[in-house]
Amino acid sequence: MNLTQKLRVLRNQSGLSQADLAEQADVSRQTIYKWERGTTHPTTGNLDVLCRIFGITMDELLNDGWEPPEKAPPEIQFVEVPVEVPVPQPRNYRLLALLAALLVAAGIAVGALVFRERSEVSVCSSELESEVIDESTIGDPILMLPLD
Repeated sequence: MNLTQKLRVLRNQSGLSQADLAEQADVSRQTIYKWERGTTHPTTGNLDVLCRIFGITMDELLNDGWEPPEKAPPEIQFVEVPVEVPVPQPRNYRLLALLAALLVAAGIAVGALVFRERSEVSVCSSELESEVIDESTIGDPILMLPLD
């Protein structure tokens, strides 16, 4: 029995599908298919992994004179495992929009308080002095002609 036949027999005796064996050997299902068809051969590292999965030695796997012993397929035991499914909480977009508007308003208020212009010295209007314009210092007056 050659390697390709042994792989198929050992996989079937172990009760594994090609996909199951591929997952355990960390290869694709198509790779297992090609190994069993004989179009490609496993690498030394893959042979080592296959020997560990099937519980045989490398010599037993590669020796053409070795026949796998007849085994009854293992009994499948089902175990119930409770699964907790998280329930997504609905988002309240109105609340988020209100919160964003409040943050913007607070930012504007803080900005207005921090960046407002302040006069250096406060002077009451009663203390302000008025300036009198002397017409003699202006010079020649400009003649204004009416536009008719």
